[in-house]
Amino acid sequence: MEQPYFQRALSDFVYDMASGGAICHLTDLGYTVKQIQESLDYPTPYERIQKTVWKHLLDTGVIALEKREETREKVEYVREYDSYGKASFRRVTVPISSPEPSQPRLCCRFGLVKYKDPERYREVLEALGPRQAEYIDGLPWGVECVWHRTDKRMLEIYHTLKSAGLSQGVCHLEVEE
Repeated sequence: MEQPYFQRALSDFVYDMASGGAICHLTDLGYTVKQIQESLDYPTPYERIQKTVWKHLLDTGVIALEKREETREKVEYVREYDSYGKASFRRVTVPISSPEPSQPRLCCRFGLVKYKDPERYREVLEALGPRQAEYIDGLPWGVECVWHRTDKRMLEIYHTLKSAGLSQGVCHLEVEE
């Protein structure tokens, strides 16, 4: 019973050491999933990179699965030493700041379009620039609305789709009150 748990924990540890931190760093620099895979020294499956990028975007508040997020917490472990120099770990919860209420967000339904209307999804990707399409296609969008922060890249994607007449039902700007 403990063997699969240990194997998974060891696998996750090795993954974090070999690729996890680099993936998060490259995501913060604006790399797409494909560019991250090409940049890594350690071979990592595309799907695993996608999941890591998605989780990192959720953890940092770039994307949200709910329109207005409640304050969430992230668990971290802090190493402490007693008076004899013995190390121990203490669990600490750190609040993750949610976006300001007045900040506009983009409601993205790329996943819904991808699974319900593949032809339209292909049109959307073709209307975008190569790097924009690579970013959208590289993320594992769900079928629900995903709220994306209005950063430069996503605003360019939104305006490109809007000018091509393809933003309806795919991506729209909404200001929270």
